[in-house]
Amino acid sequence: MEGSSTRAFPRTLLDKPIELQIGGDTIRVHHPANNVSVGGLFVRHAGLPKGASVRVRIVGRLVFEAHGRIRDSRPHEEGTGISFTPLTERNLEALYDLIEDLTLRGLPSM
Repeated sequence: MEGSSTRAFPRTLLDKPIELQIGGDTIRVHHPANNVSVGGLFVRHAGLPKGASVRVRIVGRLVFEAHGRIRDSRPHEEGTGISFTPLTERNLEALYDLIEDLTLRGLPSM
């Protein structure tokens, strides 16, 4: 079907800084084209190691922290896809709060 998406969850643009911790390295990414969903995150930062475990931190009204895995990262393209590993109830609540805040402020879903 033309225009359809194979994503399980709708994504919302994310205008907040993201902190990624991979091993001993901390990477801070703030780009207006990052996006987030209940299942994962896309960050405009290329070249991260595919398959690596990552800790994600996003500060909103509540702090969202989760563990994930880098699913897609292309060294010469514009970004990296991260899927969240199972979220705790507290982290899921912070993620829903973040997505609600982004939506109420008018940031578009993708």
